Amino acid sequence: MEYYELLAKRRMYRHFSRQPVPDPVLKRILEAATRGPSAGFTQGFDFLVLNQRPALDKFWELAITEDWKEKTTSHQGLWNAPVVVLPLANPDAYLSRYSEKDKSYANLVTERDWPIPFWFIDTAFATMLMLNSVVNENLGALFFGLFRNVDLIKNAFRIPDTFHPIGAVAIGFPTSDTKSSSAKRPRREQSSQIHFNTFS
Repeated sequence: MEYYELLAKRRMYRHFSRQPVPDPVLKRILEAATRGPSAGFTQGFDFLVLNQRPALDKFWELAITEDWKEKTTSHQGLWNAPVVVLPLANPDAYLSRYSEKDKSYANLVTERDWPIPFWFIDTAFATMLMLNSVVNENLGALFFGLFRNVDLIKNAFRIPDTFHPIGAVAIGFPTSDTKSSSAKRPRREQSSQIHFNTFS
C-alpha cells in the first residue's frame, strides 16, 4: 500500500469478528512496532500480546465493567477482537541508559530530570507504527485507554512494577464500518494547525 494512501485510510474500529489474525501477519505488525526511534536507542518499551481467549477474557473482565459494556453500544464488538496488545513503557531503561558514559553529560538520571518523559513518547511512536502496520495488513485496530484496575491487570499478567501500559490496542478483522461520534467531527484546516517560522 502506498504510504500516503495508508495514512488516509487509517482510522479506529470498534467492532471485530473473532476470526484469528494469522501468526505471520501478527508477527509482521509487532516487528514493525519495534522499528521506531527511541532516545539513546534505549528501546525502553515492551509489548504484552494477548491472543488466547482465556487471557483476552481475563483482560476484558478487569478493564471494563458490565454496566459500561451494556451502555456503550458503539463498542459492542470490541471484545471479540482476537488480539489485544498492551504497549509498556519502561522508565528504568532510560535512567539506566542515560547513566552510561556516553550519555552522562545530559544529567537525566532520575525521572524528575526529564521535563518530557521520553519513555512515553517512544512507546507512543512504536504504537503508531503498529497502527499503521495494521492498516497495511488490511486489518482494523482501536487504541484505547486503561482507566480502571491497571494494577490488577499488571498483576494478572505478571507485568513488572517498572513497566507502565500507555493503553491497549485491539487488532482484528472489522465487522462494521460504523463511525463513532468523534469521527464525525470535521478535520482541522491545515492552515490553522501548521505554523511556519512563528506561531502567530
